[in-house]
Amino acid sequence: MEKANKNILAAKLMSDIGIKIVGVSDSTGGVYSSKGLDVVALMRHKCDTNSVRNFPGSDNVTNEELLELPCEILCPSALAGVITEKNAPRIKAKFIVEGANGPTTPEADQVMRKRKIFVIPDFLASAGGVTCSYFEQVQSNMNYFWEKDEVLGKLDVKMTAAFRAAYDLAKKRNLGMRDAAYCIAISRVSQACKDRGWI
Repeated sequence: MEKANKNILAAKLMSDIGIKIVGVSDSTGGVYSSKGLDVVALMRHKCDTNSVRNFPGSDNVTNEELLELPCEILCPSALAGVITEKNAPRIKAKFIVEGANGPTTPEADQVMRKRKIFVIPDFLASAGGVTCSYFEQVQSNMNYFWEKDEVLGKLDVKMTAAFRAAYDLAKKRNLGMRDAAYCIAISRVSQACKDRGWI
């Protein structure tokens, strides 16, 4: 299953926590089933055929069509700029969790906000990897290494706090989540520069 791409692995993770996965895509196109997909079987199919297409019990769709199909949570996890001002009005998801870098254009972001679609921006939603890289640096500096459960626990605390801070600011100032997260990031960098005497 090493060939399974990032989208399928993300779907497997969501499936493991009880989310019904109804659509997945790769560079060849996508598959969709309103009844849900067996993600483990889909991973095997991808490894055997080098594509998610023609997976038994699902319908083949284009990557563009997949974005507009009925679902609760949409996770664009591969390419930048796939949600645009053109297709944003047709997206049916209630939540967008950005796994890719920049999957939503600024114009589409405004459409999502007007439609009250809750967007967790890329640099918040996919910050787990870089946060774990920071943990690796801390462990190296200490010359002391944590067990996996401790790393995951610390990651949960950091990611939950980051989400909560952005969410609370968004509510307080009537901002979108992306703008709120940017405000927090910029203010923290500014404060760090002041604390170090750089400005």
